[in-house]
Formats: sequence, C-alpha cells, structure tokens
Amino acid sequence: MEILRDISQINEKLCDLFNFKEDELSDFLTSAMEDEKIKRTVENVGNLNDKKEVLNALRELIFQLQDYIFPLCNLVKMLLYSKNYDLIFDLITKIFVGQIGTIRYQSKTATNFTERYFDRFIEIVKNCKISSDAYIPFIASIFKTEKLDGIALWKRPALEFLQNFYNENEDWLLSFINSKPEQKYGILEAIIQFNTMKGVALLIDNFTNEQLEEELENSLQIIKEHKRDILTYMDRELVQANEDKLVKFTKILLAMDNDPEIVSRLKDLYDRTELESVKELISNKWGISETMNLKTEKQFLYAVRRKIKEPQERSLGVPFDNFNVKLKSGYPADNAVYTFIIYLFKEEKNLNNLSKLKVLRTNILDESSLYDFAYKMFKVLSSKQDINQAKWCIRMFCLFANEELLNEIFEFLVDLFKQGRNKEGRYLALCLIHCGYKDIVNIFKRLLTIKNEYIVENIDFFIDELSKVVETDKNELLDMLVPDNYSEEEVYKQKIRLYDAFISGRLYSSKEFENLFLMNPIYNELAQNLIFGEYKFGRLHNAFVIEGKEIKFLVGKKLQEQEIDGIDGKIGIGIIHSLDCDFRYEKIFNYFTNPPFTQFKNINFDVTDANRSSVSVNRFIGTFVNAKKFIENMQRYGFKVNKTDDEIEFVSMVNEMPTLNILTEVEFENRLTENSATATIGAIRFYNLESTMKAKNKFITEKTNALSISAIPYRFYDFVLSSVYFSSIK
Repeated sequence: MEILRDISQINEKLCDLFNFKEDELSDFLTSAMEDEKIKRTVENVGNLNDKKEVLNALRELIFQLQDYIFPLCNLVKMLLYSKNYDLIFDLITKIFVGQIGTIRYQSKTATNFTERYFDRFIEIVKNCKISSDAYIPFIASIFKTEKLDGIALWKRPALEFLQNFYNENEDWLLSFINSKPEQKYGILEAIIQFNTMKGVALLIDNFTNEQLEEELENSLQIIKEHKRDILTYMDRELVQANEDKLVKFTKILLAMDNDPEIVSRLKDLYDRTELESVKELISNKWGISETMNLKTEKQFLYAVRRKIKEPQERSLGVPFDNFNVKLKSGYPADNAVYTFIIYLFKEEKNLNNLSKLKVLRTNILDESSLYDFAYKMFKVLSSKQDINQAKWCIRMFCLFANEELLNEIFEFLVDLFKQGRNKEGRYLALCLIHCGYKDIVNIFKRLLTIKNEYIVENIDFFIDELSKVVETDKNELLDMLVPDNYSEEEVYKQKIRLYDAFISGRLYSSKEFENLFLMNPIYNELAQNLIFGEYKFGRLHNAFVIEGKEIKFLVGKKLQEQEIDGIDGKIGIGIIHSLDCDFRYEKIFNYFTNPPFTQFKNINFDVTDANRSSVSVNRFIGTFVNAKKFIENMQRYGFKVNKTDDEIEFVSMVNEMPTLNILTEVEFENRLTENSATATIGAIRFYNLESTMKAKNKFITEKTNALSISAIPYRFYDFVLSSVYFSSIK
C-alpha cells in the first residue's frame, strides 16, 4: 500500500513537472524511455527552477522504490535534454547513496565531498546507458560557466573524465564540436587544459574567416589565457600557411592585447608578406608606413629615392603637371614626389594615425601649394559617382584643407547624406573627425535638424569618435547638438541627459551654463524648476534659480573667479544635490513643487558611511523581494537584466553610466527568470565600464576586477543604493 501511494505521488509530481500523459507515466517507472520520446516530452518544458521543491520531492520518492534505476535514469535524461543543468547538480548532490547501480566510477582527482558527487552522475550515465549526445553538452557547460559555485565545483573531476573520453572517442568528440557550435568553446577550453597544443590547434583550425569576428568574441577569454601557446602554434604554422590561414592568423593577432610581442609579430608579418589582404588588415589597425621616420625635407627626399622606382605621371586621370606643389626649400615637386605623397596616404589606412601625415605640411612641403593640390584633387574626386573608390584622396584633401576648402568639404558632406550616399558620407565624416575638425558638430546638428535618418541612427558613434580625437568631454559635444525645437520627444531625451548630469555631478563653466540653460529653449524650460549652485574646490557656496532668462540667488551671493596661490580657483555650476547641503539650504528643498526629476529626497546613502576599502556593498544582502516588481522598478531606474539574448536565466541586473565610465551590477543570490515569483538580493559591485567584456549584450564581470567603494562618486553611489531601496519597497 505504501509503495502504491509513493507511485501515485510520483505520477502527480511528473505531471506537474513535465505534463506527462498516462502512458508515459508507466514507461517512466518501468523502462529506460527512448531518447526521442524524452525529447518530445521536454520540448516545451523550459526552465524548472521555480519547481525545485517538486523536483526534490520526486527525487526522495524515487529512492524509496526498490528499483529506482529506470526512473532516475529517465529523470536525469529529461533534465539533460531540457538543459536544466543546475538542477542536475542540485539533484545529484542531494543523493545519499554511495554508488548508483552495478557499474562503479571513481575520479582520481576528486578530493572533497562535492566533487565525489560527480562520480554519482557518471555512474548514472554508465548504468543507464545515457547517450553521449545528451551528457557531453552538460559537461561542456561545466567549463563554460562563469560562476564560482554549483556545477563549477565539478570542473576538476569533469576535466579528468573528458580527458579519458577524448582519448577513447577523439573522432566522435571532434565531430560533436563541429556540429554543436554552442558547446564548442566549453569543450575546447577543457582540451587545451589537458592537451594544450592539440587544443590550441583545434581552436584556431575551427575558426572560419566568414564568422571569425563572432568566434573571436566567444573565445577571447581562452585566447588571452593561452596567449603564449597560441603564439607558439602560429609561429610554427606561419611558414607554410596559405592566404586564408594568414588572414585568419592576422585577425587573431589583431584581436589580442596590444603588447610588444603582438606588435613585433605584426610588423614582421607586414614586412615579409606580399599578400595585399594581409598588409591591408595590419595597415588598417596599425598604420605601418614610412611616416614613422619622416621629420625633415632631407629624410623625405631620401625616402622618395629609395621607395619610388617607377614614378606615376597622373592620378585619378589628372596629370601631375597640372599641380604646383613645392618643397619648403622652394624646389618644385617632380613626379616621384607626387607618387610618394600618394603612396604615403595609400599606406596610412588607419585613421587613428592620419595626423602623423601632418608632418608633410609642417616640415616638408609648402603649405599654400599643398592647399591648392588638395583643392584640385577634391574637385576631381567629388565629381565621381563613388568617392570611396579613392579613399587615400579623401584622407589627403581632408588633412591638407584650409578654411575655405574645409567649408566646401562640409557642404559636400551634407549633400552626400541628403542624397543617401551614406557609406561615402560616413568615411568622409570619419576622415574629418580624425583630422581634428571639431566644427563638424555643427554639420551633424544641421543634419539632425532635418532628421537625416542615417545621422539620427549613428550620431552617438560619430560623437564618441570625435570626443576621443579632440579630447573633449562627450557631454560637451552633445550640448552643442541640442536643437532649438520644442518636440516632446526631444524634451524627454534631454531630461534624461540632464538627470545623468545631476547624478554624475557634472559642473558647467559660466559660458557653457549661459549657452545651454539661458539661451537654449529646451534647457531653459527644464531649468525653470531646478535649483543650481556654484561649486569651488568641490564645495557648494550658494544656490540660485532661473526665472525666465534671469538668475535669482536664494542662498549666498555670486562668486568671483580668481587664481589663489597658483591654484586654479575656477567656479563650476551644477544642479544641487541634497548631500551637498548643510542647514543653510533647508529652505530650498521644497522650493519647487513640480521639478523635472526628484532633486531633493529625505533618504540619502552617503558613501563615506561605507567601508571605503571594500569592493562590494552588502547592505541589501538577503533582502527578500517580489522578483517581477523589483525588476520592473529597477528598469525604471535604468537597470537591465544581464543575460544574452538566448539565455533564459540570469543572476544580476546592470546599469551603464558612460559619463562616469562605471558599470554597476546588482546580484541575486538565486538564479531567476523573467517569470520568477521571488528573489533574494545579493551584493552590489562597481566595475570600469570600458574594461568590462561584453558578449551578446551580456556583461562578463569578474569579482576580482570590482572597483573599490572609495572610487565611486558620492552622488552616483546614492543613486544606486536609492534605486535598490525604493525598488525593493514598492
């Protein structure tokens, strides 16, 4: 009677977990179900983490049966085929049996209780004759995981098992790797650990030129960890490599860190190879060119004689005798000089190095004659149907342009985008940016005003590039782009930017403040309900509001800028934060009833109260929340779920703050899905945004790289903790 009740309960649990039909219930208990039947059964099962208690109850019931092998076998296969890998670990580590079935397995490397549970898993595999297709992906996932717990604790015995499996089934495993790209890197990572050179060869040989960019992204961590072995393998193979392989090797080298070992190999490869495909790849990245050694007219002429054996007589169909370029010494340029100038611009494909060629204008060639050369070449190229057919010429006339020519190039750029010639416009814009022409911002503003679709979609990219080249804060450039029109969409967009400026503690110079908050209609409207203050040496000195276009001080008086003992005493104007205020400012907290965002609030989290040597905030650890509501609330504060597009589960939410170059990660103590009912908050950590790897929209964080709390600006620290606090109580 007791056994019948157990079977009835088992049936109930199976129906709850897998939606079993009546005939399937009998099969589950009495036989090893066929793989195809199991696959059909679990096809739409999805994640079972929310049913962990049901699964544990089922496990206990199964082990009460006299013959538990078949149901245990079928249950494990179902979890394998539905990819509920964490639940397999959870299931196995709760088994109180020293051996499963008659076939015993014992890992030599297992040294603790948790690792020995891996042996129980292999015993299930062997006694139940589970197919390699089912369990090898699970073992691969052990090496792919970034966690430090759960299945990650089985890495050592799993590596031993996979090594033995590889020795006995090499052909099958290699075939499996080729047919299962999602499992490839987990298995290759393991092979590299026990057979390094073979694993490296497999890794590189499995790369394809067609999908290399994506493959490198997926395996970048492996490449970095085994850089020395990869370089050794490539050094050996380079001698007899064909063009496809050389291109592949070059791309891999370019994807690695820019240390001296990599740079020296690339330069050596550039000098030795005659393949244009390889030369172009290296030149695009590094800009290997003669300009490295050109500093004087004498060096220039020596390089001309050495490099140019057969001078051209024309370029783009125009004879060189139509131009009048002279050297600084006054001597006219001959055909060899024209040919060499063109050669230099053809070689220097990397726009980051374009400014190196300014040496031609400053030290070697007469500037006025260069301007004339650039103008005539611009007129020739701009009449072509596709200016990208002669990119060297675009680089040349952009770099040598005077103010008059530059204005013509700007107008031509506007016309290109208006005509939908976006590829040509993009390259011309990038050349102008890398020549350091900050005024191109005004051209982008014109194109945004007429809602040019391409510029609207790509403006962030162009502004990022310009910000890096001219070494100007990106926000300063974005301020220059703020339109004068009053669209609701634009007001909302600028309100978000203004809030970012508030929580990042951005300060404006007097001139910037006047141009933006007094002269621009959108910002002037937003400013009417905010309270500003003047800061000096990091301290708030006064408070004022804007009424119309006039400034009215509420606390203190206007400061005078000055230099004190050689220290720059410049004043910065910012939106006041409550953490900056002492008792004098209490009267301003409720001055406005309808600010564009909450400027002053009662609850503040002061970073100075935290242990500033710590790398995590543990204030909310263990807080139990409604998962769905918490995630929705956090999304309103700019946080997003941290997972790849094809992942179901996640263990954290992240917030990107490019202005401060900070990535914030709020962890959960349990794995969640979008439909999880409850969650437990874990630690909060901060990372350098630019240095944090990202793959398929998921940030790959390592706790060892977390920033010290002392590095976090106080306003942003308060924003993050307030976001978590208010999201957890709503």
